[in-house]
Amino acid sequence: MVNDMEKLHLYLVRHCESLGNHENIFQGQLDLDISATGEKQLALLALRFRNIPIDAVYSSPLKRAYKTAEAVDLYHSLPIIKLPELMEVDVGALSSMKLDKAFTDYPVFAEKWQNSPQNCIFPEGETTAEVYDRAKKALARVKADCMGKTAVITSHGFLLRCMACEILEHDIERLSDIRIGGNTSVSEFYIGIDGSVETVRLSDKSHLPKELLGDPNQYVVHK
Repeated sequence: MVNDMEKLHLYLVRHCESLGNHENIFQGQLDLDISATGEKQLALLALRFRNIPIDAVYSSPLKRAYKTAEAVDLYHSLPIIKLPELMEVDVGALSSMKLDKAFTDYPVFAEKWQNSPQNCIFPEGETTAEVYDRAKKALARVKADCMGKTAVITSHGFLLRCMACEILEHDIERLSDIRIGGNTSVSEFYIGIDGSVETVRLSDKSHLPKELLGDPNQYVVHK
């Protein structure tokens, strides 16, 4: 039996709505600011975390994730640790491209994105394997720093999908089975030092009213 001091209590939080989400484009590592809807989402996210004890907050350096970390941290005043490994996938030639156009202009990519995301190669950008490796490194850092504590990671949809896959499956080939989505969605786990995992919730958005939920199928091909 693993006791609490041998468990990491981990929250994964996707960033709030950004201008890129609002404009329906592939952002990747493009550092766009957050939208007006994103501001409203963050106010509610801050209230959600207000009374949750937190020991550490880690964030992607990109604005949309870092501002999300600031909301999580609003009532805690912890130092926010930026990890470059938590940045979103480098989407290469797709950066700033409308989603529908990207899927139309790059049909091979679109097919893999939809059906075998573990095999994706972003045109002139990263492979899924490279993103998965970054997610594993960031997770290992947080586990080493925070075993027996509560930590929050604020990052991006595809990076967090890879990280959740590593937590739950330890196998990139199972990436299709993992869904992490929705702006300011919260996933929560207890991860034991022995590798055991208890999933509390996945992609929970119960802090948001219907009008702030956004489109859950935004990144789906042929929706």
